[in-house]
Amino acid sequence: MAHAQQHAKRRVRAKRTALYKDAWRAVASNGKRFAAIAAIVAVGVMMMGALSSISNDLRGGLDGFFDKTDMHDLSIVSTFGFDDDDIKALSDVDGVGSVAGQRSASAYTKINGKQSSATVIELNDQGLDQPYLTDGRLPKAAHEIAVTEQYLADSGKALGDTLTFTLGESTSVAQLISGASSADSSDASSESDSGTFATGDYTIVGTVIDPNDIVNPSGPMALISGAKTVYPLFVSSASAAATDAPYTSALISVDGAANLNTYDGDYLTLVKRTQDGIEKIQSSREQARTAAIKDAVREPVESKLDEQKRTIDALPDGSPMKATAEQKIADAESQLESELDALPDANWIIHDRSALTSYEDVKTQSEMISRLGKLFPILFLVIAILVSLTAVARMVEEDRQLIGTYKALGYTRGETMLKYLIYSSAAVLAGGVVGDLIGLAGLPFVFTKRMLHILYVIPTYPLIIDWRIGIGGILLFLVLITSSAMAVCAGSLRLQPAELLRPKAPKAGKTIVLQRIGFVWNHLTFLGKVTARNLFRYKSRALMVIIGVLGCTALMTAGFGMASSAMTMMPRQFGEIATYDVMAVTKAADHDKAQKALDGDDAVESSVPIHLESATLSAGDAVGGNGDAGNSGSGNGGTAEDSKLTVQLMVIPDGESLDGYLDLHTTDGRTIVLDEGSEATAVVTANAAKTFGLDTGATVELADAMMDTAQVKVTGVAQYYTGNIVVMSEAAYRAAFDVNNDTDLALNADLIKVKGDDDAQIAFSDDLAGQDEYLTVVSTAKQTRDFTKSFLIFFVMIGFIVVMAAILAVVVLYTLASTNISERERELATIKVLGFRKREVHGYVNKEMLLLACFGIAIGLPCGRGLLGFLLSQLDLPGMNIVPNVAWYCYAAAALLALLFTVLVELATNRSLDSIDMVGALKSPE
Repeated sequence: MAHAQQHAKRRVRAKRTALYKDAWRAVASNGKRFAAIAAIVAVGVMMMGALSSISNDLRGGLDGFFDKTDMHDLSIVSTFGFDDDDIKALSDVDGVGSVAGQRSASAYTKINGKQSSATVIELNDQGLDQPYLTDGRLPKAAHEIAVTEQYLADSGKALGDTLTFTLGESTSVAQLISGASSADSSDASSESDSGTFATGDYTIVGTVIDPNDIVNPSGPMALISGAKTVYPLFVSSASAAATDAPYTSALISVDGAANLNTYDGDYLTLVKRTQDGIEKIQSSREQARTAAIKDAVREPVESKLDEQKRTIDALPDGSPMKATAEQKIADAESQLESELDALPDANWIIHDRSALTSYEDVKTQSEMISRLGKLFPILFLVIAILVSLTAVARMVEEDRQLIGTYKALGYTRGETMLKYLIYSSAAVLAGGVVGDLIGLAGLPFVFTKRMLHILYVIPTYPLIIDWRIGIGGILLFLVLITSSAMAVCAGSLRLQPAELLRPKAPKAGKTIVLQRIGFVWNHLTFLGKVTARNLFRYKSRALMVIIGVLGCTALMTAGFGMASSAMTMMPRQFGEIATYDVMAVTKAADHDKAQKALDGDDAVESSVPIHLESATLSAGDAVGGNGDAGNSGSGNGGTAEDSKLTVQLMVIPDGESLDGYLDLHTTDGRTIVLDEGSEATAVVTANAAKTFGLDTGATVELADAMMDTAQVKVTGVAQYYTGNIVVMSEAAYRAAFDVNNDTDLALNADLIKVKGDDDAQIAFSDDLAGQDEYLTVVSTAKQTRDFTKSFLIFFVMIGFIVVMAAILAVVVLYTLASTNISERERELATIKVLGFRKREVHGYVNKEMLLLACFGIAIGLPCGRGLLGFLLSQLDLPGMNIVPNVAWYCYAAAALLALLFTVLVELATNRSLDSIDMVGALKSPE
């Protein structure tokens, strides 16, 4: 009994050993099919891993950069600034780690003789928002300054050179107090506070990256935003004009936040909890600050009035001089009270990191890349299943008699199927491992080191390898491909051994549809009729060729179309919508002088004055046009209520027209007319409407540069390709922000039409930029040229898509061509025996694939246009509204490349046709 059991075990082991050997022999003898499955799996797994890894690397890079620069978790700005009592109160809030008061001021500096905007920022004592040092050192003494690489590049300066800046006009708290205290003083100095920072020459001691703005100034995102360049200039506290000057903002770090990823839910929850604690003291601190400001204004005035009262008391009673003086004192006290009553209350505005444009940009783009990482592999998964079905089906057909032998010898269905499961699993695992190595490490390393620096100036990116994505991708392909292999095997395994041991009977001939169309069929040659019958005879293979070429063509059409759409975006922006030639921005006080000069300039065809300022668009308590609060969101994973957009607010004065300067129309071409009534209304861009889920009739919250907010009704959603603007009439602006009609609208910009070609327009804008009155001058012609140069990243994407399409086409076509030759070996041997020459044999087979490829191309071109539309709907690039625009040469290039790949595969398979053994192939299988 024991001997029989041992014998049985040995037989089982021997059977399994034989099966395993047979399985591994199958891998060696079917290497081309194995390589095809492995290659398509590698591409699919690579796409999934690479796009997910790049998304993680991008977020990880920003998080690490924020940690290195001690980036604030919360920031607060106030209409009256902050004092040390405010900073102390904030530091006592639960969850607050450290608090720093920071001083900053708007300024102007000369860049190659042209006046440019700048922001002077004092380094705080807590090290929060510390600029990232790339060269030199940070300023320590008075009149030392650190600048960005962009400043050095634009100005031509270097470390050790000097620069000067002029502080801009402001209504700082110090100036408010100084001005009020001297209002009733006849001996007050004519000059008030000189400003937040000391003036004079500053020595450049370091080059830094501003952590609040990581967008590459020469990259596409900077050009798309259309925002004016503002150079950050960092100084030490020793350069402050007064050490007791109020702080412009308060920067806050949250305890434990640095240990969390800045985009994780745990981080957001922790910061929100701390923000809730700050909001509990907000009201009391606002009241205290308002009272302190009023006391600071009141006390010096009352002190002077008390001195004057003592002088008046010395005068004799009843004298006219005393009565007059007392009346003046009473008037001064009344004026003081009026001024104090007119002062607004202090108002805090609390921001988390989402208020930073760079933070939101990285969040949006990483989520977009991650979404594409889930979409692209689907195509390759479908193709991989089709390829594996073809390969395994052919293997089963070739092993038909072997399978019958196994069954006759008593092998179970599972044991017989093991060979094909091992084969398909080995192909998936081999391809998956290669795909993971390239996708999780290779491509992210190249992409993050090269491509992301085109978008952002983050100095380093981590290489974050998420093995869950890598293993998950392999398992997905493994389950689906082995399942398809099992499904193919199941059909043959249901047959009896006797039937399997006999050759499979060929399919019965049928009349094809084309034969019933006499005027076509009768004009076909003999070989043409054979080709037509073969196309209908092998329907499944024909369908797979069409699908493979269709996918390849669609991918390339979408890739070329994406480039075409992106490259025509700026020309369409300035050719169809913003048809002015130059936008010139001045200080409000200098606008009249600049306007007169423009009116008398022979190079100017026409101009229109406007009010221009930076503003913030947010959902707030806004309600979408359908009654829902921004329900469609931005498509970036967050809600519309959480989103904020920095926009240019453009106010058109009464009596002025935008005709010829700005063509406001909907995405379907309908003209939008500005509402000049007394209601708070505005026109927003399509990109902003998408972000907040808005439509005509919706309301949205608009905050101007002074942080005043208003609920504005949307009267139109305008097509706009680059950047975001909000356009209002003067009447609507006054209604929204309660601007008195007695107050003139502060005009500070002009839209200008210039005579001459692009070069003349650029020369004109350069000339304006050299004049002191102008803060920013933008030439649309120059912007278009710079935009085209900066879009290297799109060409890289096109190249990547074309390579993926080529792999897809070559793998599918080569697999199907090889299978076709293998299945028809007897038929091909027969025509060779009949005297067909090599070229005739090649044409006999290749003509079929070429015709099927043409069908696939014809269907793939419109499918590619649809794929492009879908991909662009998934792209959520801040300030960029890419509209599908596939030029004719995009279709032509995609079709020609697909044909080229087909011809290359045919040339490769011709060798297999030439090597067919006619004698061996025609031997009877019996």
